[in-house]
Amino acid sequence: MESIYIAVTAHDPLSRVESTLAVLRGYETLPLDVYVEFFIDHGHKCDVDEFSLIVKGHSHLKQVNFNVASSEYTGFSLCWAHKKHLTNRVLSRAHDYYMYSENDMLFGSDQFKYWHFYKDKLKKLNLEPGFCRYEEYRGLEIPFDNYKKWNLNGLTPNVWGDLPYECGVILTPKDPNFIGFTSLGNPYAGLMILDQEDAEKYISSQSCHPTLSHAKTGKRNWPIADRSSMGLAFEDLKSDQEHRRVVPIASCGDSVEIHSCCLVKHLDVKYSPSIYEESDTICTGTMFKTDGSC
Repeated sequence: MESIYIAVTAHDPLSRVESTLAVLRGYETLPLDVYVEFFIDHGHKCDVDEFSLIVKGHSHLKQVNFNVASSEYTGFSLCWAHKKHLTNRVLSRAHDYYMYSENDMLFGSDQFKYWHFYKDKLKKLNLEPGFCRYEEYRGLEIPFDNYKKWNLNGLTPNVWGDLPYECGVILTPKDPNFIGFTSLGNPYAGLMILDQEDAEKYISSQSCHPTLSHAKTGKRNWPIADRSSMGLAFEDLKSDQEHRRVVPIASCGDSVEIHSCCLVKHLDVKYSPSIYEESDTICTGTMFKTDGSC
């Protein structure tokens, strides 16, 4: 059976036990041999024993390891504590797939199968299957990272300050699942997943460096935590590309919607309450428009 290595950041792990266990239940659905490695902040090293007992008592995963990050990884830099471990595993070709995730992102079989099926097809176009984070709030799936009406037939204004963004559409007329793929303005998903080939490229790229990676994000100015899951999104871009990640779209009556297979749920609901509007909230089913208007 193929295997996957998943590195997970866990700051103050006992404060997010329920979320972490939900994330592990998602990993249990993967059609793979799963190896999970937690990276816990040095300030909560005394919680490791209790945390590990809870995880082992509630998860069916057999290969789960717990690491205390060194004291140099303070604050959001904890998100980079896994890189040496990841690099060693990639170089030894220990697994087929490699993933990094925050400990409140739901990722399971549906998301993996979508990524796995399209990764090689999109790689030929210098693209990669992307994901879109959302939070469930008051019965709505709110895409807080990409909270806009994205124009599929023109420019979407004021995406980065006063700068517009062109999503574009790659049609896939022979695909029974989607009508095509589009590019969202913000490719951040709180996780990255790589096959062996791309993992080798990643560990030798600037995107795998905590400071050099900053220049790669350009006008997005991603902070250090966000850059830890860049993968190859900003590497080897063509002249007309801002990043390589695309998401699938499907027709739903007269509208176009993002397909559920690329949605990843953010369990820590902290962004959506501030953008929720009772009458006109943008949700995953209403984030696209096709009339070309601004």
